[in-house]
Amino acid sequence: MDLELKSRTEGDSNKIVLVCTIGLLEALKAKLLTTNECEQYLFSPYSVSILNRKGIDRKVVEIIEFACELEDVESLRPERLDSNIDYLINKAKERLKSIEFDPNFNIKRKWLNEDQ
Repeated sequence: MDLELKSRTEGDSNKIVLVCTIGLLEALKAKLLTTNECEQYLFSPYSVSILNRKGIDRKVVEIIEFACELEDVESLRPERLDSNIDYLINKAKERLKSIEFDPNFNIKRKWLNEDQ
């Protein structure tokens, strides 16, 4: 099964990455996902390169870059993992708050669409 999230504006693209980031970090903190799983989903240099090529906001990409280091934190300084996760959650939420509401937002614009 292929499932793709699609955005049509820069603001939407940044928002969807931030929402995914916050969700992954919350799941990691609650031990619902592992750092390895989060790396497979988003927190990897591969994802960072795609986000850069797609023009995702530099501050958003920096959050993902920092999240790429969580696996190292977990193995080298496990006592700091939760505080690093909290820091990233707060940074992602701050960035999400700073993205202005798009006045052209309408009900027809969805992130998840069924191919016809």
